[in-house]
Amino acid sequence: MNSMPSFFFSSRTVARIPSRLTLSFVAAAVLTGCSVTPPTAFTAQDLLQQDQTDRQAMFGAQEPITAPVTLDEAIARAIKYNLQQRLALMESALEDNLVNVQNQGMLPKLAARAGLRTRSNDNASVSETLSTGRVSQDPTTSQERSGHNADLQMSWNVLDFGLSYFGAKAQGNKALAAEERRRRVVADIVRQTRIAYWSAVTAQRLKGQVEKTLTDTRQSLDFARQTAQRRLVPPLTALRYQRDLLGMVRQLETLDADLALARSRLASLMNVAPNTEFELASMPDDALVVPTLAYARTDLEALAMVRRAELREEGYMGRNAALETRMSLLRLLPNASLFGGLNYDSNKYLSNQNWADAGMQVSWNLLNVLSWSGIEKSGKTREQVADLRRQALRMTVLTQVNVAWLERERALALFVRSNELSHLQDGIREQVENAAKSQSETPLELVRARVETLLSTRARDMAYADLLNAQSTVYQAAGIDALPDQVADQSVAGLAKEIAQTNRQIERGELSVPQLQPVALALAAQSLPAAKSEVVPVTTAVKTGAIAAPSALPAASLPAASAQPVAPTVSSGSTAPVWRTVSGSAWDSLGSLAGSDAHVQ
Repeated sequence: MNSMPSFFFSSRTVARIPSRLTLSFVAAAVLTGCSVTPPTAFTAQDLLQQDQTDRQAMFGAQEPITAPVTLDEAIARAIKYNLQQRLALMESALEDNLVNVQNQGMLPKLAARAGLRTRSNDNASVSETLSTGRVSQDPTTSQERSGHNADLQMSWNVLDFGLSYFGAKAQGNKALAAEERRRRVVADIVRQTRIAYWSAVTAQRLKGQVEKTLTDTRQSLDFARQTAQRRLVPPLTALRYQRDLLGMVRQLETLDADLALARSRLASLMNVAPNTEFELASMPDDALVVPTLAYARTDLEALAMVRRAELREEGYMGRNAALETRMSLLRLLPNASLFGGLNYDSNKYLSNQNWADAGMQVSWNLLNVLSWSGIEKSGKTREQVADLRRQALRMTVLTQVNVAWLERERALALFVRSNELSHLQDGIREQVENAAKSQSETPLELVRARVETLLSTRARDMAYADLLNAQSTVYQAAGIDALPDQVADQSVAGLAKEIAQTNRQIERGELSVPQLQPVALALAAQSLPAAKSEVVPVTTAVKTGAIAAPSALPAASLPAASAQPVAPTVSSGSTAPVWRTVSGSAWDSLGSLAGSDAHVQ
């Protein structure tokens, strides 16, 4: 007999294991499994300890605020420390890891197996001669009572390989779609941070004036009550006077509460611990400059068709619709399995205790053929649904770009009017103050003028904030990220510097509008009669001060390769744009894409 490998058990070792001891071990394991205690509820100490651990993880590794916070720093802190951004980043990393898991499914399977066996008596038998019918008198056996065996088998299933291949490609698309969802979360955080920052800045600018005016108004109200009690003025006049003052106090208290909430919202977005004191960079009145929009509406539409995360995400999911059809059809094909391995058995009656084997096995459920046509039709329908969903989403994105454009124009007109009203109200307040000094105006009118000036200033500042937010909404609708593609310095200061530089490039109109390749244009011209209703704008590079009007070509008939943008030619005086591998934004202000499972090629 062949010698036994060193890593296997010997038959003597097996013989020394009493059967009763083995049964005892089995019984103990069964009893242990049946005696599992139910989980206990959290105690107050457990929850407090968990809270302390979570707070340390939430706020422990943040850079402290040591200077007045600028808008760029606020955005940088929100992107780096906001918990929603961290969650989206972890989800994207999870999908990336699942890609590697799917890739492992294409490898052959290598299984090692070992076992022990024993029985209470011999596996003996007698035999009968077929020709004479005589039965042998002496029982014989070819197997020991106790023994052990082991094998090392490698197998490769061709069908499993094909399914794993398409599954890995589908998971890769899911990873790209997760990156687009992360971009949407980041863009939404940036938008909310801008709104909260400008609201908090205006609050900080008016805080001192609001407190002083509120104190003066309350003093005037107390004086009016004393005057009414002494009956120094007619009762009706006194009541009306107090009513007007109370209305002003209510307006000022509401404004003061709004100012306090603005800082809390901003602190939450920056993931700053509650009750943390910080200052915002001051904004003088001469800083209220109307921002310029360096892109035409058609150029923003073209950018949205390429950059919007929702469209890209929907494209990736459209790829998976085709992959699902291929996987369903692949399961109907014959299955071939290749195997080979090394084996060992301690049975002393075997002539060869060690041997190698190999082979191939083919199986096929012939009735699967009946399902082919149905699966093929359902697959085509699934792909058509994906196409229609992408086209509907594209129409929504185009609508959002145009609505955002109109909202910016409305916000610009509102700011111009609010600014004029603020200047007029400042003049009225000066006239009333001068008249009050000469006692030609009552204290009530002086208080009223000051309160109306505060409210007018607040309305002007909020109109300016709305204008800036409307402009950022236009960029968000076009899929223009406020983040650089790559950041070398991951600190808050370094990230804020990169964000500021990217924003300056966007405001100067240095982004280039993508255009289709010449080969793709020729293919599109040949397929115009069969084109669907979906269109993709074809534009040229945009330079500041010179905007080219785009044309439109049907895109449904274009090959997949033609949809890739070509980096446009950039003059020597500007920096060539960097194209993302995957690049979008969550969209809440218009409310049309929130929660859509969209994904792009």
